[in-house]
Amino acid sequence: MKFLALIAALSTFAVGVSATAIPSTPFVCENEKVLSTYTIGKNNEVEAQVVSCSNLPGLASRSVAQKRQTNVCGNTCNTNCFTPSGGGPNPYDCQVIADALLYDNQNIGTLFNITVGTPIFMQYATCETFFVNQATYNQTYCRNDWSSVVEYVAFNCQSQQNAHGGNCVASDQSWFIQVQTA
Repeated sequence: MKFLALIAALSTFAVGVSATAIPSTPFVCENEKVLSTYTIGKNNEVEAQVVSCSNLPGLASRSVAQKRQTNVCGNTCNTNCFTPSGGGPNPYDCQVIADALLYDNQNIGTLFNITVGTPIFMQYATCETFFVNQATYNQTYCRNDWSSVVEYVAFNCQSQQNAHGGNCVASDQSWFIQVQTA
């Protein structure tokens, strides 16, 4: 009897996992329009842009009853590396972006807003990263967490892992951060 209960529990878990599986394919912003441009970091070496894309992924089927969490700072995400290998960004270029985010975290503030339909894009040399809000409401995220994701993906989704960059997708799929070659 316990064995059947274990099988039922495991099959329920397996269905839940397969229902939330995220394909490891990079998002490409189509018909990109730059809404604003600025620089970040101690030496203003990282270019940042707020953009709009005609093909933003969304959560149209999101339940109205589902609680809206506008502050997603500290929420976990699942990392996907983009295969096959073929020249990911130089992880040390990505480190410059991560450090610039930490600098702004300490000197401007931890939190920033990410509005619906306007991803934030950053680039330094061979590395680019962006944060995409896929929810139907504005979100708040933290610079130090974005920095950690950039650093992790940059160093762990390289040719040694048969990859060329990757992303980290929120558990509820309401946002993702992508790191790739510029």
